[in-house]
Amino acid sequence: MATNDNVTQLTDQAQDIGRSMFGAFQGIAEVQTNMLQRLGGIQQNLIQQAFDASNDQLQVMSKLSDPREFGSAQAELVKTHGQRYADSIKEAINVTVEGWQEVGKRVESTTRDFKNKVERASSKKVA
Repeated sequence: MATNDNVTQLTDQAQDIGRSMFGAFQGIAEVQTNMLQRLGGIQQNLIQQAFDASNDQLQVMSKLSDPREFGSAQAELVKTHGQRYADSIKEAINVTVEGWQEVGKRVESTTRDFKNKVERASSKKVA
């Protein structure tokens, strides 16, 4: 009878560890999905920025014939659109860093929890 209880207890502990691991993998997948969604939004913004820059370039080309005015307008376009592009790249880097930091936290937490559960399971005496 004690053997059946030990087997049941061992099975329960194994199932608990399995559920914990599944939950951890699911949490990491959620972080990665969130990260990809946010990066996809940034990518869409970058495409829109490229379209806007091209449109502004065409407007400058059609309106200005004086080389100095054209050069000045070009410099302003580079400044404006270059800053927007740099800001978007910084945002993408921040999203990526935040996502991987969250994954790191979850891995550390899961490792700690897994270790504790294994230690508890292995410390119980089997009759």
